[in-house]
Amino acid sequence: MAEPITARQLTILQVVAKHPDVVRDHLVKAGATDADLAYLERHDLIRERAIGRYRVTHMGQEVLKRSL
Repeated sequence: MAEPITARQLTILQVVAKHPDVVRDHLVKAGATDADLAYLERHDLIRERAIGRYRVTHMGQEVLKRSL
């Protein structure tokens, strides 16, 4: 069974969408945990492009559209 996305994970997804190639340290300072980032990567909502930099995937964009 799929785990539902939490409000914090949705906020992290919105930050990554607003700021492509955001640095991991910036997300951690904003309150992201390793578990949150792992969840978003595992469900293919974000992808690590360069080392420590994240971008939203197409699936992540669809989740953001549905959350409005």
